[in-house]
Amino acid sequence: MKQAAQHAFSRQSQDAIRLRLKPIAAIAFSMMACAAIPQAMADASGLDQSKSGTVAEVSFDNTYLRQDGGTPIDTSRFTRGNAVSPGTYSVDLYVNGARLSRQDIRFVSRGGPFSAKPCFTRAMLQHAGVDMAKADAAGGRKAPATTPAADTDTCEEIGTLVPGATVDFDFTQQTLELSVPQAVMRNAARGYVPPEQWDQGVNGGFVSYNANTFRTDGSGPGSTQSYLGLNAGVNLGAWHLRHQSSISSGTGQPTQFDNIATYAQRDVETLGAQLTLGDASTSGEIFDSVSFRGAQLATDDRMLPDSMRGYAPVVRGVAESNARVTIRQNGQVLEETNVAPGPFEINDLYSTGYGGDLVVTVTEADGRSKEFTVPFASVAQLLRPGVTRFSATAGQLRNDSIDTKPVFGQFTLQHGLTNTVTAYGGVVASSGYGALNFGGALNTGFGAFSMDVTGAMTSVPQSQSMHGASLRVGYSKFVGATNTNVSVAAYRFSTAGYLNLNDAASIRDISEHGGDIDAIYRQRNRMQVSVNQKLGDHGTMFVTGSSQNYWNRGGTDTLFQAGYTNAFKYGTYSLTAGRTRTMDGELSNEFLLSTTIPLGHTAHAPMLTTNASYNSNGATNMQANVSGSLGATNQFSYNGYGTYNVGGNSANNGNAGVSATYRAPYATVNASASGGGGTRQVSAGVQGSVVAHPGGVTFSQTVGDTFGIVNAPAAAGATVTNAPGTTVDSRGYAVIPYLSPYSMNVIDIDPKGTSTDVEFKSTSAQVAPRAGSIVMMKYETVSGRAALIQAPKLGGGTLPFGASVENEQGNMVGVVGQDSRVFARGLEDQGALTVKWGSGPVEQCRISYTLPKKDPKAYNPGYLSVQSHCVPWGEMQANGVTGTGASESAMR
Repeated sequence: MKQAAQHAFSRQSQDAIRLRLKPIAAIAFSMMACAAIPQAMADASGLDQSKSGTVAEVSFDNTYLRQDGGTPIDTSRFTRGNAVSPGTYSVDLYVNGARLSRQDIRFVSRGGPFSAKPCFTRAMLQHAGVDMAKADAAGGRKAPATTPAADTDTCEEIGTLVPGATVDFDFTQQTLELSVPQAVMRNAARGYVPPEQWDQGVNGGFVSYNANTFRTDGSGPGSTQSYLGLNAGVNLGAWHLRHQSSISSGTGQPTQFDNIATYAQRDVETLGAQLTLGDASTSGEIFDSVSFRGAQLATDDRMLPDSMRGYAPVVRGVAESNARVTIRQNGQVLEETNVAPGPFEINDLYSTGYGGDLVVTVTEADGRSKEFTVPFASVAQLLRPGVTRFSATAGQLRNDSIDTKPVFGQFTLQHGLTNTVTAYGGVVASSGYGALNFGGALNTGFGAFSMDVTGAMTSVPQSQSMHGASLRVGYSKFVGATNTNVSVAAYRFSTAGYLNLNDAASIRDISEHGGDIDAIYRQRNRMQVSVNQKLGDHGTMFVTGSSQNYWNRGGTDTLFQAGYTNAFKYGTYSLTAGRTRTMDGELSNEFLLSTTIPLGHTAHAPMLTTNASYNSNGATNMQANVSGSLGATNQFSYNGYGTYNVGGNSANNGNAGVSATYRAPYATVNASASGGGGTRQVSAGVQGSVVAHPGGVTFSQTVGDTFGIVNAPAAAGATVTNAPGTTVDSRGYAVIPYLSPYSMNVIDIDPKGTSTDVEFKSTSAQVAPRAGSIVMMKYETVSGRAALIQAPKLGGGTLPFGASVENEQGNMVGVVGQDSRVFARGLEDQGALTVKWGSGPVEQCRISYTLPKKDPKAYNPGYLSVQSHCVPWGEMQANGVTGTGASESAMR
């Protein structure tokens, strides 16, 4: 509702009701809604100021709204429908039904103290997705010069800047809904976040650690193994420096330090790419992936809207009228949208894995419909029409197995030519090595195909040069009629002289040192296939297989697996069979039966998992696990197991153990113990992060590369709903371990657990971080003691219902409810409040109060209840009375 009466109390009081109002205060404020009934009826009749442009006038029946002497209470300020006082309001901004952000909007007076309307700048509307060039053309005016005055400071009603646009402000929910004609909106894909909204974050740093120790004791001397993994980072402006390393030690072994990677990175917005300087790896889409130390500029698909990532075909058709287009895949609706008469194009379908043909239904305005099919199958190389992906790399090969590490350069390019064809290729150049690749990918009704050829030449020191080619073919298809998914099918054939960059560098290094170059196996054939089959209500089955052989070694490596999974009355079960053959001809078969059964029906009921396996060597292994979690956010997890082995190469023996993990707000700790077969084992570990930011240092769970920091002053104990188990610390900070870069992340705060003396002005924030950034999200809070004050008039009589209450600074802190009760927040330990129900001195009185001394260690279950009196201004001036202090206080 948009009741004018709601303006009788402050936004602080309103938030208090929404966030944490206790029963007594709720009763008092619920009575105030009675005064809003006439306005609600007016709104129901369509009298909405924000939409109609006129202010609705309503009258109140004052029969029951009288002072003690019988004088009616002045309700004139509540008679204007949807009236808003001038000022700045923090609102949730919606554009055509979609939430944009939480931001401050200025309301400017339009002819009276209670007729303010929201005003917007051109920059604000551009931020909201309005194409101001189209809006100017629709309004028949020229775009102003790009100056601060024209673009930022000028504040106008939305209808003045955008013809046909309207605004609807809901005061009770603090939401502002903009309705903008689609014709003047920017044509952006779903999930699009404009680059100007990408948040670079703040300067800061972090160190993530993973420390564990493992102790084993048996018949011989015991041994201890310890490990510390570190992942550190520093952000300075747009640059992000990252370092990964580890330290390991063990009984009788020297301490070893491994420098895994060190690099600096930043995004290059204009190219939609990331620039990396230091240690990194190339992508494996065209050439085999290699590690390097140098520089790389590569496309980052995360900069694209969610709906443009991955591959999905463009759906094109023609509508004869205002039609409804429905797109289904495998019987599920992917998209429904309205289109205008004429040709239409839908190019922002979300990628759905390996696809499945799209069935498109066009329903005309008169009910007629037509249907057609768009093939949809995908392989890794396919891109949407017009999309380009590239990478340029220059540096030194990182391969610890060789002494001479060559310098190389690599460039790859992929481009979606049409709805069905993607072309790609690349080149690699290095000392004594060169390779060239070209190929293409097709989306057809028979599935998705990719095929490319790579030619390579290697100069081998003290030997003949090697040159050859490699042919690679890929295929993917989902057969909707049978629910069969051929998810990966790949074949590669290489001639005897073909080498990839890593193998070429190894052979050149071996040859330079006089070694045998045949020690590096040169692959000849490689085949991979994976098929998944759904059997309706009868479960699913899968088949996977791989095979490879080499030019300079006999035999073939073969792996084959098949499995079946289904549910039964008490849980699920699966059966898997596998066969492995090595190049030496060794054959091994293995069978596994697994079941999972919940031990109860509660939220934290443990799960029983059993496994029984048998292999062709005659070994049988049986295992049972009981696992589960506890806590409101499942922060405590546990596992107990027992195993028993029979036959095979080992004597009959058993083993049992337990493990537990606790995810605390600032770290995760774990421990385990087991014994059996003459050995005992214990281990312990801890993982977490230490984050330095402009507000200080905060401990947290292990953070990802992109994360956020909550700043909510004095809100210790509040929880972050997006990160279970994360709470605001005593200094008002909390770390959100993971955020999605270049996408809009909504972060909500639950005030439960905070002091009743803290009020959130907003409990939600939105941010679209750049990759690798540390973003700061500020939640404005108001600190000050809260109390429910009962203060009848001095000498008897109740205060007028609905009268406003102000503090000594003149700020409105509440309203009078039933039985002279006032709920007020932001109070000092001692002070005075002024109650006003009119403009004259006889229509005001003063409440002096003294709150009991606050004990920070005492349990605080609710609001203070304080008894006082309201002294009329006239009596105070005549008798020099300063008011009566609080005489009684209690906790409610």
